Amino acid sequence: MINFDSLSLKAWVLENTDYLTNSSVRKIQQPSRRELILHLRNNGENKKLYININPEFFHVCLADDLQKRGISIPDAAPMFCMLLRKYIQNGRISEVRQPFGERILELRFEYKDALDEINTLCIAVELMGKYSNVILYNVKTGIIIGCAHNVGEEKSKLRELAGTLPYIYPTPQEKTDICEENFENFEEKFNGNFDKNSVACEIANEYAYMTVSLVKQAFVALKIENFNKENLKKLFEMLKNTSSLTDFEPAISEDFSQFSLIKNSGYKPVNTVNQMINDYFEYNQVQKILKQKKLRLYSHIDAQIKKINKQTEIFKTKLLDSEKADGYRLKGDILMMNINSKVLPVLQMESPYDGELVEIELDERYSIVQNANRYYKLYKKTKTAVDYASSQLEELENQLNLLEEQRFFVEISSNLVEIEEIASEIGLKIEQNGKKDKKKQINLETHDIEGFKVYLGKNSLQNDFLLSKVASPEDLWFHPLNMHGAHVILKKNNSKEKIPNEVLLSCAKLAKRFSKANNEAKIPIIYTERKYVKKANSKIAFVTYKNESEIYC
Repeated sequence: MINFDSLSLKAWVLENTDYLTNSSVRKIQQPSRRELILHLRNNGENKKLYININPEFFHVCLADDLQKRGISIPDAAPMFCMLLRKYIQNGRISEVRQPFGERILELRFEYKDALDEINTLCIAVELMGKYSNVILYNVKTGIIIGCAHNVGEEKSKLRELAGTLPYIYPTPQEKTDICEENFENFEEKFNGNFDKNSVACEIANEYAYMTVSLVKQAFVALKIENFNKENLKKLFEMLKNTSSLTDFEPAISEDFSQFSLIKNSGYKPVNTVNQMINDYFEYNQVQKILKQKKLRLYSHIDAQIKKINKQTEIFKTKLLDSEKADGYRLKGDILMMNINSKVLPVLQMESPYDGELVEIELDERYSIVQNANRYYKLYKKTKTAVDYASSQLEELENQLNLLEEQRFFVEISSNLVEIEEIASEIGLKIEQNGKKDKKKQINLETHDIEGFKVYLGKNSLQNDFLLSKVASPEDLWFHPLNMHGAHVILKKNNSKEKIPNEVLLSCAKLAKRFSKANNEAKIPIIYTERKYVKKANSKIAFVTYKNESEIYC
């Protein structure tokens, strides 16, 4: 993952200045201390300006769908949010600026004070890693009104940031604008040293808007392997054109680990700079949250599994008492067959069943019959405990199976909604993905296979919905044989339609991909019509089926 750089901000500002200028701020929200949302409106068009100053994900963009990021709005607005609402809500953005070479976005607002004098307020969004911040200050006086988080002397000796203090720009880097540079001066900086790493570092240190990753992306675009003066000139021209924003192409790598403005960088092009920034950071933000929530679910499920395994061992020990219970009954039977025997501390008598000698301890205070009844009571008590242990072991096995299935569902979850569904199933409260809807909507993953719509159920909630609400009786149901896996439903276009073998195989492969045996060579996948699949009569969401066929894939 790479950071949001000054060139990306420059390109974003260029692209969105027309919309931002004269936009009115209709609403302000602060999901967390490091996130702000400005709801803007301009020429009848509504957009959300999303500001993130998290040290790992600092950026700005006009966001498409903030719910995808797992953002929830608190019921009570934080103090900084209230401050912004007081000063700039319902105001208009009069100017959008970016100080030269800096990762600072300035949004200026003009307003009339109580004396009918025009004042200018500015939101300075400083996108500088762990030093990222949002500052509201009065442009005329230069005095800070408030900050997303204050910076005291103990945190920075160079610059304090807090209400009533003067706002001072970060120390300028004093770098050269490569757009105003000539090749001769550019070449001199390297003294014939054409090592690629050295060149990249030198350019990043000397020129504004340049970063090491940007230069290395240019190497790839230019297919530079062996560096020389000719290649250096090509590099210079490309970086100059990119920095001037006259020849660039926003793009994102396939694995979302990089984004680039370099044309033909080898990444997948996107339509706009804003889309590049939004899609890149949205993906990485969601992946981190997803990972964190998965770890929390794993921890919860594993703790439950550990608890069940401990209980299982206890009840398995109780089952060993089964032989003891039979021995108590045998001793009672022998005593009842010999009621006239003398009461001694210990009697040795033959078993009527196999003739073996059985040693029986007696309580001399009681008769033979009373001692026999004592043994019968011990038998009943022990047998009850054994029967209870047996039933509990069956229940614990079911619970363990369910937890292992839920753990597998966590593993194959690909978005925050699915994680929340599983958390709800196991009774674990986690942060909701946005505000709770009154009516829970189930979103199923779908695939198109040769013109057939195929649905995927990746947790118990989705599976129940899939079987009860989506699938028709004649639709086909696929599942890995005797193992945890997703439910796959193939929708027929009509009830009597014959499904081609290649489509059946594709559905089977899909079922295998979302199974515990995904990495195995071949496994059996069963399939049958939905009408032959029934939910098991138990607390757990397992099913029974019949009339199934098998496909090995």
